[in-house]
Amino acid sequence: MSAFINQPALLKNLAGAHLPPVALNVSAEFQFCVDAGACAAACFFDDMTAVGLHDHVAISIHGFLQSLENAIVTDTAANGLWLRERKQLCVDAFGAGYLGRIHQELRLFHDVQTRRSGLFN
Repeated sequence: MSAFINQPALLKNLAGAHLPPVALNVSAEFQFCVDAGACAAACFFDDMTAVGLHDHVAISIHGFLQSLENAIVTDTAANGLWLRERKQLCVDAFGAGYLGRIHQELRLFHDVQTRRSGLFN
């Protein structure tokens, strides 16, 4: 894992070519957490008519924490210890992935709106 420490985690292009990958200020050793957060945010876009963003992020973080706890309990001693010691960093990386994915979509929406308003000026 030490090779990842100096590399950033990437917010990958999960939704097609319209969203380029973005380097985050999170170590690549937490890429799995970033990916989980980005996937949870993608689920928000599917459910946003049924649930608000505030509730969705809270539920998503709660589910992610339960997954971490299960991994800590059931994983090998070394991996469980690694997760236990880095639990808050994992949650922070999850949040970076979640909010980064939302930000990608907002930026895309803003760019489309800016182009549209420029067409009619």
